[in-house]
Amino acid sequence: MTTMTTKNTTTTVTTTTAGPMRPRRTLLAAGAAALACGVVGRARAQAFPDKPIRLIVPYPAGGGADSWSRIVAGRLEKVIGQPIVFDYRPGGSTTIGAEAAARAPADGHTIHLYDSTAFAYVPNMRRVGYDPIGGFVPLAHLGALPFVLVAHPSVPVKSIPELVAFAKANPGKLNCASAGVGSPHHLIGELFKARTGITMNHVPYKGAAQYIADLLGGQVDLAVSTIGPAAPHIQTGKLRAIGVSTMKRSGALPDVPTIAEQGVDGFDEKPWNVFVAPAGVPAGPLERLRAALRESIADPEVQAALRKAGVEEIGAIPVERVTDAMRADQAKWGEVIRRANITIDG
Repeated sequence: MTTMTTKNTTTTVTTTTAGPMRPRRTLLAAGAAALACGVVGRARAQAFPDKPIRLIVPYPAGGGADSWSRIVAGRLEKVIGQPIVFDYRPGGSTTIGAEAAARAPADGHTIHLYDSTAFAYVPNMRRVGYDPIGGFVPLAHLGALPFVLVAHPSVPVKSIPELVAFAKANPGKLNCASAGVGSPHHLIGELFKARTGITMNHVPYKGAAQYIADLLGGQVDLAVSTIGPAAPHIQTGKLRAIGVSTMKRSGALPDVPTIAEQGVDGFDEKPWNVFVAPAGVPAGPLERLRAALRESIADPEVQAALRKAGVEEIGAIPVERVTDAMRADQAKWGEVIRRANITIDG
């Protein structure tokens, strides 16, 4: 407060002001600048994304992960208004793709199909070049993935009891393919061997397209596979389904009994996938991505296609609970892996 007093012979005048007076023109200019900043900020937020979205897939083209990603991406492009560009980074038991995603610019223009291998399995077996939990921010849960134990028709077994009996009578004879050391395919196979007391030779590949080709050709006897790549060949009789990895039968293979119902009590393994972005994406783009993926995955046609490809429990984990679910899965599998003494070199 400033008080000014003026005296003359006839009167006293007191004037009080709240600080220095600003010209009206200056105040108007300041208000216009603030309004312009707000408009520009909102325009930038509304403009996201202003270029194509890169989707990193940690498996080769032609496999299950590629199929699920394309189902969602087809709808996501329409919702978000930009093309989805696929960036395949196979190898390293999915850690090559995860590391590339963790190191990408956190501007919202890179997303990644992240699976249990990269956040729960491999980090319990060796060091990885990223923070499996803190290095990413979840965008949307895709779903759980029942697996199927599938055989070439030349293998003389049609059920889990027959497989166990044959493997015990012929120790070390059977070769079983997977999508790589430390992959869910590998770990489900290891758990199956431990629960049944059999031995099989593990043959790792980079992805489903490669091991399915060799299985069809008879170069390997069996594979632990996601259902999507195996189902067409099961339906045509080129491959034989032996058992599904979950307690409940798969909607994509309703006639195939589960491993559990064939005598391996409680066998229930279903790895899961989640879309993530590098940690640090600003709030505006983050919420835009989450909303667009949520809308895309909820689309009835997308859900039907995902179920046909073998994905179940679609979008079952709310995005705010995904990080806690990842931590729980990492702890669970850490115990399993240490008990089974499974390690990876490197």
